[in-house]
Amino acid sequence: MDNRIFRLSALALAISALAALPAAAGAEETPVGLNGRAAFSFAESRGNTDNQAITGEAEVQYRTDGRWVYDSQFGFVTREENNIRTEERYDFRATANYFWTPDNYFFGRLAWRKDNFGSVREETVPSVGYGRVLIQNDKHSLKGEIALGYRFAELSDGTEEEGVAVTTGARYLWNLSETTDVFQNLLVQWSSDNTFLESETGLTTNLVGNLNGRVSYRVRRNSDVPVGTRNSDFLTTIGVEYRF
Repeated sequence: MDNRIFRLSALALAISALAALPAAAGAEETPVGLNGRAAFSFAESRGNTDNQAITGEAEVQYRTDGRWVYDSQFGFVTREENNIRTEERYDFRATANYFWTPDNYFFGRLAWRKDNFGSVREETVPSVGYGRVLIQNDKHSLKGEIALGYRFAELSDGTEEEGVAVTTGARYLWNLSETTDVFQNLLVQWSSDNTFLESETGLTTNLVGNLNGRVSYRVRRNSDVPVGTRNSDFLTTIGVEYRF
C-alpha cells in the first residue's frame, strides 16, 4: 500500500509540474453565471443484518463576467447497521479563483472535513495556491493545482495537530461519448504530522434531460493515525446526479 501511495503522490507532483508547459489549444469559455450539480445514492439491505447507506454531494460554481470564479463543494456519507450508526462523514470546500489568463489562476481556499468514526475526526485547512488548465478540448480536460496552507486537526484519541500543509491536486475528465464521461480526481496533502490522499474514479452517463447515472470509487488515506484505527477508507457509490 505504501508503494502505491508513493506512486500516486509522485503522479500528483508531476501533473502540477506540467503547469510550466503551454496549455493545449482549443480551450472553450465556460458560460458566465451559475452552474453545478447534485448527486445522491441510497442503499438498503434487510435480513440477518439490516444495513442502510446514504451518500450525497453537491458542487456549485459562479463565473463572473470578469476574472473571478467562485466555487464550493459539499458532501456527506452516513451508514447504519442494525439501526446503529457506523459511519458519518462530511466535507466542505469553498474557493475563490482569479484568472489572470484563460489558463492560469490564483486561488484562496478553505477546506473542512469531519469524520465522526475516522482516525482524523476533524480537519480545517485554509490555503492559497496556483492552478493551470493543462488540457481543454472537446474530448479531454485536465487541471492541476498546488497550494500552501495551514492545517488544524483533531484525532480520534483527542490529540490535536497543526502545521504548514502543501497540497497538490488534479482533475481529469474524458468525454467518452455524447452521453458518457469518465473522471479522475486526485488530491495529496502533506504536513509534518500526516500525509492525506484522496482519489476518486468514476463514470457518469445521461439518463434523460439533466439527469445522469453516476458510479464512483473513492479511496481516502491518512499516513499517521492513532493506534487501533484504520488509515484507509474505501467507498463505492451508485446513484443519480442532476446538473444545472
